Amino acid sequence: MNPKVSVIIPTYNRAATVRNAVESVLGQTFSDLEVIVVDDGSSDDTGKILQETYGDRIRYFAQANQGVSAARNKGLAEARGEWIALLDSDDLWEKEKLEWQFKALEQFGSRCGGCYTDTRFFNYPETRTMFQLAEESYRHEGTMGINPDVLRVLLRPGGAGMVICTCTLLARADVVGRLGGFDRNLRVGEDSEFMFRLAMLTDFCYVNRPLVSVDRSPAEFRHVGASSEWNTLEFWLQDSQLRFEALLRLGDAVPRNIRQMIREQLGSVHSGWANWYLESGEYAKARAAASRAAQLDLTFNLAAKWLLTWISPRLALRAVQRHQQRTKDLVPFV
Repeated sequence: MNPKVSVIIPTYNRAATVRNAVESVLGQTFSDLEVIVVDDGSSDDTGKILQETYGDRIRYFAQANQGVSAARNKGLAEARGEWIALLDSDDLWEKEKLEWQFKALEQFGSRCGGCYTDTRFFNYPETRTMFQLAEESYRHEGTMGINPDVLRVLLRPGGAGMVICTCTLLARADVVGRLGGFDRNLRVGEDSEFMFRLAMLTDFCYVNRPLVSVDRSPAEFRHVGASSEWNTLEFWLQDSQLRFEALLRLGDAVPRNIRQMIREQLGSVHSGWANWYLESGEYAKARAAASRAAQLDLTFNLAAKWLLTWISPRLALRAVQRHQQRTKDLVPFV
């Protein structure tokens, strides 16, 4: 008999933390589940430790290093449950996490094929939860509810990390199966892009309780492999451009107001590229990037930047340097 929930844990060189993640799943008050760990080419003792500790209590798969999206996709391909849950190998679940989510899903019936929860942080000085931090952009009312603004929330700078974390998500496997998995071209924004496509197919409900603990130790220790360059502007510009271009390709299936938001975000990315090229002295590329930004979302500031890139690139550069805070908005809380 197949389990009700398949919990997918991708891991890469996390021998020191992955057992804690697995234990937090096996310790759930909801027990009709399977744990799938996909080892994405670890060079430490991750596989040996997991197999010696858990044996057939988990389903362990090893593959050559291909990135977190490929690891999650392998887990999705192997999953046998009616529901899919995701957990990173350095994060933890509270023992009642799944139990609370099924309470919410039972309350809201077939309308919701996805459910997420609040999160708290460890190895980090912030004491507020993610929901509390995001209250200015979206306020979660009551202990449980339906979020009618998931698409808008997922497009905000920082993406899913602002409110909807992948490690809190519980989603119906038949709906997830229609998505074609995570986009392997994305190195950081793959989670919000995946959940955006999921939210195109079903509503999301939430549990207003911090049922997941997320590691926020220094990011240089958490970001490994393909995302190890997370702290460079070029990295974020490339990843953001790919993500928003992928969302635009969804076409008319996306509500008009949300498409406009995507265009605005993509315009901001190309404006960031214009800044990048001005600073590196590549003025022809700066003009092209500023032109693309204006085509996507014409504002007075973008029009002025475009004009300056043609008239006086050095003056444009000085203007950019006086407003560097604009580019910092592209880098989310990581």
